[in-house]
Amino acid sequence: MYAEAKNAKYNNKQIMDNQQPAQPVPQPTPPQPAAPKPAAPQAAPASVPAPVAKPGMPLPKDQTKSNRKMLLGCVTAFGCSLLLFIGVLFAFLGFGDTANPIFGFLGVPSSEVVNFLITLINFIFLFLVFVCFILVVVGIFRISATKKEDKDGKRKATTFTFIALALLVMFVFLWILAYFFLAPKRTATVVKMPIITTPANTINMTAPVTVKFDASAAPINKNSFSILSYGWDFGDGAKASGAVQTHTFTSLGNYKVQLLVTVKELATGKEQTVPFTRDVTIQNVLASVVIKADKTTGGIPLTVNLDGADSSSPNGEITGYSWDLNGDGLYDNGTEKTAKVTFDKTGTYKIGLRVTDSTGTFATNSIDIEVTMPDNPVPVITIEGVQDTDLEANKSYMFSAAGSTAVSGTIEKYSWAFGDGQSAATRTATHSFKEVGQYDVVLKITDSSKKEGETTVRFTVKAPDAAPLAAIKTTPEAVNGTIKGSAPFEVIFDASGSQDPNNNIIQYDWDFDGDAKTDASNITSTYKFQTPGTYNTSLTVTDTTNLTTKAQITVKVEAAGLKADIKADPIAGVAPLTVSFDASGSSYPSGTIVAYEWDFGDGTAPKTDIAKIAHQYSAIGMFTAKVTAISSDNKRAPAQISINVRSVPLKACFSSSPETGVAPLEVQFDPTCSTGGVQKYTWNFAGLGTSSERKPKFTFPNAGEFEITLETADATGGIDIIKKKITIQPKQ
Repeated sequence: MYAEAKNAKYNNKQIMDNQQPAQPVPQPTPPQPAAPKPAAPQAAPASVPAPVAKPGMPLPKDQTKSNRKMLLGCVTAFGCSLLLFIGVLFAFLGFGDTANPIFGFLGVPSSEVVNFLITLINFIFLFLVFVCFILVVVGIFRISATKKEDKDGKRKATTFTFIALALLVMFVFLWILAYFFLAPKRTATVVKMPIITTPANTINMTAPVTVKFDASAAPINKNSFSILSYGWDFGDGAKASGAVQTHTFTSLGNYKVQLLVTVKELATGKEQTVPFTRDVTIQNVLASVVIKADKTTGGIPLTVNLDGADSSSPNGEITGYSWDLNGDGLYDNGTEKTAKVTFDKTGTYKIGLRVTDSTGTFATNSIDIEVTMPDNPVPVITIEGVQDTDLEANKSYMFSAAGSTAVSGTIEKYSWAFGDGQSAATRTATHSFKEVGQYDVVLKITDSSKKEGETTVRFTVKAPDAAPLAAIKTTPEAVNGTIKGSAPFEVIFDASGSQDPNNNIIQYDWDFDGDAKTDASNITSTYKFQTPGTYNTSLTVTDTTNLTTKAQITVKVEAAGLKADIKADPIAGVAPLTVSFDASGSSYPSGTIVAYEWDFGDGTAPKTDIAKIAHQYSAIGMFTAKVTAISSDNKRAPAQISINVRSVPLKACFSSSPETGVAPLEVQFDPTCSTGGVQKYTWNFAGLGTSSERKPKFTFPNAGEFEITLETADATGGIDIIKKKITIQPKQ
C-alpha cells in the first residue's frame, strides 16, 4: 500500500506539474477546435495513509528545524546561566567581605576560598574560549566544504563563523578584563605548620640561640582523636615534653627536632604515635667572652685590672678585643687583651668586652663592678712636678701623701717603703733612686680609729738624659779632620755614626759652606763645592729632649788643574776601522793647553797634533788610545780610551751570469761579494758537478731548477755556506 500511495502521490505531482501554466510565449492563436464532450465524473481516490518513518530515513524538514531550535535554545540557556554564574562570582569577590560567616561555615581559610573562586572563573573563561575556537574552526570548515553553487549554504556557514568569531573575541576580551580585576584579590595560601617556632626561620642561625617550639596547632583531628602527650627530641641529646617548649642550641650542626604526639582514637580507644619534624641549622657559634677582674667590688678609689685572654671561639682565633670601660655602650676604651680602669665615684659600673674571631663575627659580654665608700683610709701617692711614673736616677723627688683621705677620723700615721731598702714615716718624703730599674713604692696610712689603708705604685727609673754625640763620615775619606779636592769637588757626607745614650736623635742639620745656614737635613747628603776655598762643614744633631751636639770637618777645595779628556767614535768595529778622536774637552782653568800628544796603541809612532784627529786601525785586537794634554807651563795630563777592532766576519756570497737562459746554458759564478779572509771555495752545482776554483764556469745541459751551493772557509777553520737556485728554460 505504501508503494501504491507513493505512486499515487507521484502521479498527482505529475498531474499538478502538467497543470502548471507555462511561461507565456507570444504565438499566433490557432483555430479553436470544438469543445469535447464532458467526461463522465470519476470516483474520488481513496485516502492514502501518511508514510511511517523507518530507521536510517531522514527526518522531515520541519522536524529538523524544530530540533535545531531546541538545541540552540539549550545552548543559549546554558551560556546565559554560565555568564550569570560568573557574574555572581564577580559580585561575591568584588563586594563580599572575606571575613563574612560564609567562609567560617565552609571551614577553610578565606584565602583558599578566594583563590579557588578565581581559579574557577579562569577555568570557565578557558572553557568558553575553547568552545568558541572549535566553533570558528567548524565554521571555516563548512565554508570551505560548501559548493559555490549553494549560495544559501555558503551564506549560512559564513554567518555561523562570524558569530562564533565574535563570541571568541568577546570572551577573550572579558577574560583579560577579569584577569586585571581578580589578580589583586588573589592571596597567598596560608600553610599550617605542625610545629611553629620563634624565631620563624631556624636555618643558618648563630649560637647560642634559644628557640621556642609550639605544637599546639599540630594538624590532629580532635573530633576523632584525643592528644595524650607531646614528646620532644631536640637532636642534641636534650629531650622535653609538653605542647610548648624552649631550647637553647650552643654548638654547630644540623639538628632535626622530632616531635612525637601520642593520640587515642575516640571510637576504638586505640593509641598511636604521630611524628613531626623541624630542621634547625646552626652555621656559626659566637665566641665565648670571658672577663676576669682582680676585684669586682671595693671602696673608692677602686682600680680594677681586667683580662679577656681566656676568651675563645670555636670558629678560629680571637683577632680583636674592644673594651667599654665607662658603660656608654661604645667599645672605644682599649684594644688589648687586658685593660685597667680606676673608679673615683661610688656606684655600679658595667664593664663590657667585645671580641672578634677570625670569621669576623662579634661576641660581647659584661661584668658589673660595685664601687662603695671605703671603710679604711685611702692612701694616695703623688710626686711634686711629676705627672707619670718615669723617673731619673740620682735625682731627688718629693713624694707626698697629702691627697690621702680617711672616712672616719683623721690620718695619724704614714709609712713609706721605696722599694730600694729606704723608708720614711712622714706625710712628705724626699727620695732619689741610685740605680735604674723598676721600684714599687708602698704607702701605708693609719687613721685615728686604727684602720689602715695601703697602696702601691710602680715607678720606672731611667738614666738621666745626656746630649747626643755627632759624628761625620765623608767620601772621599777625611784625613785628620780635613778633606782635599779640586773644584768642582763632590763629597758624600754621612751622619749615621752619630750616637745618643737614649737612642732618640730626631734631627740632623748640615751646614756645608760654613754660612751658619742649614743646607740639608738628611742622615746622608751629597754636596758639590764649585769654588776653590776652605770650608768649615758642620753637623748638628738634636734628640727628643732638645739636647744638641755639633761636629765639624774642614773641606779644602783647590783650583782645578790641567785635566785631559778623550772621546772616540766609533770605539769598536771591523778592520780596517777609522776612529775619530776628540780631546777638546780637556781643560786647564789657570792656563792654556798648547798641544796634544797622541798614542793610538797599535804600534804606530806617537805624534803631537791638535785636539781632534782621526786614525785607521788595520790590525785586529784591543788597543788603548792615549792622549796627553800639554799646557803652556809645560804641565802634562793624560787620558785614555779602549778601541776594539774585530776581523771582518766570514760571509759566503756569489752571483751568477746569466741568471737564467735556455738549455744547454753555460753560467759564470763570481764570489767577489763574499767577506772575511776566505782561503778556500767549494762549489756544488746541484749534484751535477763540483769545483774549488774561485770563479768557476759550469754548463747545465738540461732544463730545470738547480740549487747551487758555495762553502767558504778561512785560515782559522771557520766556514759559511750559501745556497741559491737558478732556472734553465727548455729549448723552444
